[in-house]
Amino acid sequence: MNSRTYGRQFPGAGWVALILLVCAAATVALWKVAGGGASHDGAAKLLSAETEPVTLDAETVARIEAFCGDCHAVPLPDSFPRYAWHAEVTMGYSLYAKSGRQDLQPPRFEETYAYYRQHAPEQLTFPEPAEAPHSPPVRFEVERIAIEETGGVKPAVSHLNWLQLQPAAEPELIVTDMRRGTVMAMTPGRSDTPPRLLAALNQPCHVEACDLDGDGATDLVVADLGSFGALDHDRGRVVWLRPRDGGRAYEPIVVASGVGRVDDVRPADFDQDGDLDLVVAVFGADRTGDVRVLWNVAEPGEPPRFTPEIVDPRPGTIHVLPNDFDVDGYLDFVALISQEHEQVALFINQRGRPQPTVSFPMVSFHMQSLWEGPDLTFGSNGLQLVDVDADGDIDLLYTNGDAFDNGFVNPRHGVQWLENQGQLRFVCHRLTDLVGACVASAGDFDRDDDLDIVAVSWLPDRVEPANFYDRPRASIVYLEQTAPRTFVRHTLEENSNVHAALQLADFDGDGDLDFAVGYAANEPSPAGTRWVDIWWNQLLSGRAASPGVVKGPKKRPWCRF
Repeated sequence: MNSRTYGRQFPGAGWVALILLVCAAATVALWKVAGGGASHDGAAKLLSAETEPVTLDAETVARIEAFCGDCHAVPLPDSFPRYAWHAEVTMGYSLYAKSGRQDLQPPRFEETYAYYRQHAPEQLTFPEPAEAPHSPPVRFEVERIAIEETGGVKPAVSHLNWLQLQPAAEPELIVTDMRRGTVMAMTPGRSDTPPRLLAALNQPCHVEACDLDGDGATDLVVADLGSFGALDHDRGRVVWLRPRDGGRAYEPIVVASGVGRVDDVRPADFDQDGDLDLVVAVFGADRTGDVRVLWNVAEPGEPPRFTPEIVDPRPGTIHVLPNDFDVDGYLDFVALISQEHEQVALFINQRGRPQPTVSFPMVSFHMQSLWEGPDLTFGSNGLQLVDVDADGDIDLLYTNGDAFDNGFVNPRHGVQWLENQGQLRFVCHRLTDLVGACVASAGDFDRDDDLDIVAVSWLPDRVEPANFYDRPRASIVYLEQTAPRTFVRHTLEENSNVHAALQLADFDGDGDLDFAVGYAANEPSPAGTRWVDIWWNQLLSGRAASPGVVKGPKKRPWCRF
């Protein structure tokens, strides 16, 4: 997201334009482009003026592509419709002028603009994915759960997690709300039991369960953004929620602060010393952000105490997911890094590998790129660990659909399966197109012993281009695995692209898999007070099933609290 629009985990303002002409030189260079030391007014006139037709020879094209691709892939002209490129290139040159680098030779503004305008389509063409030729094997009843506004503040659910907080208790659905600042627990299907507040933080984005202090009780660790909008600041935090009074209350303890916007945190014992460390995605914005490990250095019997190590200095990391990918007995982690990188990066724990004998500090993790998106506007925003093909190794389920950074949707948005082929090699399989794709999760909904997939979409209230609205807009899709490695699509909901969170679980314990979606509508919105929808699977239930595709914000049974 960015500072112009709202969101959970998306890039800073103008990142597309910044990286279009990225890694720029000094401010004076722009004025040289404008005419060898021209005044600020002269440069402004150059940037705002319509240009005459420009002929681009091979040498000029090579110079444009070399400049625009200096430290990442060259932005693809078909990422935007033709009319949008003047604004994108203009902002790129403006940001270029402020960057401070002086080692590049920028093309003239007119040449770069002409290059993109000549190669861009008049309009973007959006794919129309084929629906399955048969009805879905499962049906759902949808329960709408709303929450009262508090001082006019509408909910923005950023994460859902189905957790058992106490050994003798039933699991609960934990809901983080990044706009209202709450971490809450609710019991799906129990309209007589109101949700309970676990903690009031700043902008909680993600929550995970663990036993951080080794006392046998279930703790929670929370990634706290520090601002709803994407800003460069030091207000991000990692918060430990320690249970008190038998789990009826939680004490918030800050274990890391003074950093950029913290997007994700996961507990793992990376050094195998018997306590839990934390890997943290500090998304930041434009100038802040990194991937870091908080090493638990407390002595036995002491409360957790952490020392940070930055393992990647780049901003824009969305998820960090621990797993022993190289099967050496030490946990590694995979990170989804957005911004100009659009990269799935594997960080291999070096503790299980031979270390050099020379006297310099041991490298904790070695970074290896597993996959990179084809374009800077690919919009990476979701990653899950799952063995999609049931071959015994961990694959990656990856979504791209960010439209919050520039207000444009992209035909490349969708759901991918990164298949683990061994030897730390992954191959990408496109599963479906889904504009605004935000989260995808896998589970066996139809109980046929293979994994199906549900994916949800999250978009700003209004996006460009206008022709995106010419047809219904899928907001929840169900991908049925009909044969090994073969998926067919069933659209479950349309025109309600406000879901930034998804959780699969058997909420009612009837033996089939249900799912929940959270609401993160941007104001104003008719779905403003809707909080969570529960999609009850009717495969083994006596509930009445919902008829076909749910259209827009039509109300279903719901409870208010």
